[in-house]
Amino acid sequence: MPMPLIDHPGVILFIALLSSCAITMVIIPVVIRVAHEKHLMEEPNGRSSHWEKTPSLGGVAIFVAIATVFMVMSHWASPNNTTLFFILPSLVILFFIGLKDDILIIDPYKKLTAQLLAGGIFIALTGIRISNMYGVFGIYELPYEISFVFTLFIFVAITNAYNLIDGIDGLAGCLGIVAATAYGIYYLQVDMVWITVLCATLAGALTGFLRFNFSASQKIFMGDSGSLIVGFILSVLTIKFIQVNESPNPLYISNAPTIAIAILALPLLDTLRVFSHRLMKGNSPFSADRNHIHHLVVDNGFSHMQSSIILSLISVAIIAISFSFFAQSPVLISLIGIALISLVYVLLAQRSLLVRKPKMFVQKRVATPKPARAFEQQPQSASAAS
Repeated sequence: MPMPLIDHPGVILFIALLSSCAITMVIIPVVIRVAHEKHLMEEPNGRSSHWEKTPSLGGVAIFVAIATVFMVMSHWASPNNTTLFFILPSLVILFFIGLKDDILIIDPYKKLTAQLLAGGIFIALTGIRISNMYGVFGIYELPYEISFVFTLFIFVAITNAYNLIDGIDGLAGCLGIVAATAYGIYYLQVDMVWITVLCATLAGALTGFLRFNFSASQKIFMGDSGSLIVGFILSVLTIKFIQVNESPNPLYISNAPTIAIAILALPLLDTLRVFSHRLMKGNSPFSADRNHIHHLVVDNGFSHMQSSIILSLISVAIIAISFSFFAQSPVLISLIGIALISLVYVLLAQRSLLVRKPKMFVQKRVATPKPARAFEQQPQSASAAS
């Protein structure tokens, strides 16, 4: 008996994508209006790169859209699979801690505690964890305790790497869509529609958000309430991707960790480079500066939209290369990815020295998103650009 059209995976994913996008676009204008009425605005300061008071509560719409659509559509796609329903408690924790930080600004280590709690709850409830190191350092199977702690570290690392990349209009949203699409294509190929729905829901919510994040008249920033939950979802997709490939499947990838790193290469490697740079200068790795890759692109004279598109295309190129060579040595893939990103850094750094003239500081002032920071130290008045 042929499958009813309404139950076709393509139809389910399309509805999930469209619904989450629509809900986000409906809620954001309400959030903007309330933020203006209640004076819940991101205040620019001496180190900020935006010049106008701007709402930074875009995460409210993203959270509502993802939670609502995913809970409905994942059950539709796989009625008997409730595994990822356990993502909700973790998302609620991160959403409210991020929302509090968007409004009041809280200690970064309280956010770290919330992330550890959210990750621990998810691992304990779902059993989704990394239990195999794929031969890295000669290690394969991990004992449960070590696997739990290592997976928790991965949750925190990815969540904060995504958090830190949210420094210009559109970048976090675009990179989130790229990663969600890459994972979604893979999960669909191995017939895991229930988690592919999560990818589609995330991509749809971020698409709806970008409509306003790029807007001049109705601008809103993602804020920690958005970046923390999006980063956490990307962590879930990454860890599940690695776990799925611990045993043979229709599209088995023997070096899944390397591919996962490639999918999130820009935020992960940028965070590693920035932290290393700060430590070498004798500064705290959590101190704010303007050394992220998106700052280098903007300092080369590109607009925020242009910079986000450029970096997103670089991410797509790295992902395409990694999947093209997924049967090759993970070392080869890693070297290609690192070489490509290093080349981009060098070219941008050299060019920025040539174009960074006084005139760059009198160009049109365009609002940029609140750099949602889980760790970077911020003044109490408002968050600074990283």
